[in-house]
Amino acid sequence: SDSIRTDNALQSLAMEKYRQASERLSKVFEKEIVFIVGATRWGTAWMQHCLDAHPDICCKGEGHFTDILFPLLARGFDDYNARAVAIGNRMQIGGLTGNAAGLTFDDVHHLMATAIGLMFERWSAGSEVKVIAEKTPEHIVSLDVLAKSVPSLKVINVFRDGRDEAVSVWNFNNGLSRGEFRRKYPNFGDYAAAFASNWRQSASAIRGFERTHPGRCFNLRAEDLQGDSVAALAPLMAFLGVDGTEPVIKAAADAAWEAVPLDVDPGMWKKKFDDESKRFFNRECGELIKLLGYELGS
Repeated sequence: SDSIRTDNALQSLAMEKYRQASERLSKVFEKEIVFIVGATRWGTAWMQHCLDAHPDICCKGEGHFTDILFPLLARGFDDYNARAVAIGNRMQIGGLTGNAAGLTFDDVHHLMATAIGLMFERWSAGSEVKVIAEKTPEHIVSLDVLAKSVPSLKVINVFRDGRDEAVSVWNFNNGLSRGEFRRKYPNFGDYAAAFASNWRQSASAIRGFERTHPGRCFNLRAEDLQGDSVAALAPLMAFLGVDGTEPVIKAAADAAWEAVPLDVDPGMWKKKFDDESKRFFNRECGELIKLLGYELGS
């Protein structure tokens, strides 16, 4: 009958759409998948615009997979499993056959990978780029989660002297918050103490990830992102497997500077830190500061 033929046609169309979507996702994960992270936002937006200006790379924005999407998926699965078990128990009590449905963390990671692939496929729009990248600084403390969803991932860690970062973020938040930030942190010393803990956690997290995932991470000093050719970008492009010739690097860097002009002022912390803040930061973060190649100062 006509209704049966229509139903079969709709079923075939649905399966074809599913097949096409699966093929598109498969092509996404054939490319290099890269995540830009950082202890704070300083320098990561510049890197996003720089990579997106490269002809072999697509890098459009922030996905917030680990800090928003993954917790939502995990909580949703937990809630579903709890309800499914309750239904299964009631069925058994009532003498009915059947097993309770259940989804695992592996299933969450599969859905996470699918969501990442869908977003990246939309960003790249079928273009023949070699690399698809995403920038969410907060991923830095949850890279193990990303690695379970995207085992072949690469990571770009943009870092800066934590003391300069503290000053930069303090100035930024004071200018943005209309007084609310200042009420929470009445003086810079209060904020520097809180910032030190977060910075240490992030810097330690990326070092731990590198130990368990050798060769997957490229560390880039934000202080090196200066000049026309930005020589520090050549090794990065080699790490990503894309064109790293000087004209290409210069064009990408120029585009980033135009989109996100950075206030690069190494050592500005010396004008802001009082003696107590210096001692606290050295005590809490001194070893990491030295490991990252910065002088402790006095």
